[in-house]
Amino acid sequence: MDFLLLSHVVEELSILVTGSRLERVYQGAGGGLYFILHHSKKNYILLISPDRTLPRLHLVTVKPAAVSTPHAFVLYLRSRLYGTRVSAISLLNSDRVVEIRFSKSSAEYRLIFELTGASANLILVDSSSRILSTYYLNALSERGTRALMPGLQYVLLKKKFMQPFGATSSVDGYRAKNISASSPNNEADIYYQRLGAQREFALLRTELSSNIRRELSKTDRRIIALFHDLKSADRAGEYRQAGDLILANLDRLKTGSDHADLLSYDGNTVAVVLDPKLSPTRNAARYFKKYKKAKTGHEIIVRRLREADEEALVLKSLRDHIRNAGDMNDLATIRFELVAGGYIKKKGKEKIRVVPTPSSYRKIVFHSWEILVGKGALGNDYITTKIAHAEDLWLHAEGMPGSHVLVKNPHRVADIPEEVLLKAAALAAYYSKGRNADKVSVTYTRAKFVRKPKGAKPGLVMLMERRSIMVKPEGQ
Repeated sequence: MDFLLLSHVVEELSILVTGSRLERVYQGAGGGLYFILHHSKKNYILLISPDRTLPRLHLVTVKPAAVSTPHAFVLYLRSRLYGTRVSAISLLNSDRVVEIRFSKSSAEYRLIFELTGASANLILVDSSSRILSTYYLNALSERGTRALMPGLQYVLLKKKFMQPFGATSSVDGYRAKNISASSPNNEADIYYQRLGAQREFALLRTELSSNIRRELSKTDRRIIALFHDLKSADRAGEYRQAGDLILANLDRLKTGSDHADLLSYDGNTVAVVLDPKLSPTRNAARYFKKYKKAKTGHEIIVRRLREADEEALVLKSLRDHIRNAGDMNDLATIRFELVAGGYIKKKGKEKIRVVPTPSSYRKIVFHSWEILVGKGALGNDYITTKIAHAEDLWLHAEGMPGSHVLVKNPHRVADIPEEVLLKAAALAAYYSKGRNADKVSVTYTRAKFVRKPKGAKPGLVMLMERRSIMVKPEGQ
């Protein structure tokens, strides 16, 4: 908090809260200390935040909830300051150091707030300047910095610079010339609320982006592993051929042989490994068993590979949504999708359920046909699993993150008009990763051929039947 803004805030506070009674002090979820002051039939909420990344002091209009386990310094303040009155508030040494004096009967306490960035601190001292408690303990170091420990005498911070009163400042990104003559505290409250929202937005965006990168990395590793498994499963044809060749050459083979060079159907010689303990017939049966197992495994691996590819597409789509998010509501929706998909753990008793709203999808009317375009994985899920009817037309950009698109077909016509198909496909291409491409391949099918596997992540589906069309991306 810069000196000029602070000086205006303190000047106003000295008028508003001097003589007020301290009713309560507590710590909010953001770490700030909130002092509830009562004066002239009015309550004031004074925020004192010792956060060293953004120390600040001003009145606020919103009283946040208290944390269940406050800092020990807060507990100490409660034991000493309840019932006291604010006798004075001022700046010390014309610097970013605020002193608030509290008095009760014959006792006097001074709460000193040093708003000095990385060394910001809150110190409670008695009338003789003896330190009673500090928010951050500061023992004497080899560099000779001040020791701030209970029992020691408080030594005022040495002033490093002098900022002329009335100068224009931009510390913390705040232009002091913006201070309203009516209420500097109100200006500070509005500014820091906005700044806090920006920081919260940036932190959540970073957190979600990091989560997406981690999950994408895991999915990519799974895809690579499945490809290796698929190569092994691809030997099913070899096993079947070996079994067929053994049966075709039973008259030439005997028990006890460990291999045989047999002529295949294409005229080439194939070396077949045999178990000498088994008869030729049982060797053939052994190969057919391996063939059946490999074929079944191949089908499972292909299915899992398809699911992994679809999951990667959903994650990439969410990554794009994070990059394009405009506000906290957008990020909150994305976080909701990640929690619903099992990528992020729920917080406490947080309930995860899809609540459909008009904002879950876009609705476009084209030639009297209603086209729905999903927003995010949950929006995609909603129009695909909740709104779609069997004969509706479902579309999605092929092989890339994007929105599910649904052409409503209330009259169950057999053939959707070509111009409607092209428009819906253009929308699917536009609301996808291929938005800036010249042409995009779009998959389409009837909604009855779209399946969502049990337990699948939001946005993941399987297609039983599909066709493709190449279109130029086009918005509404």
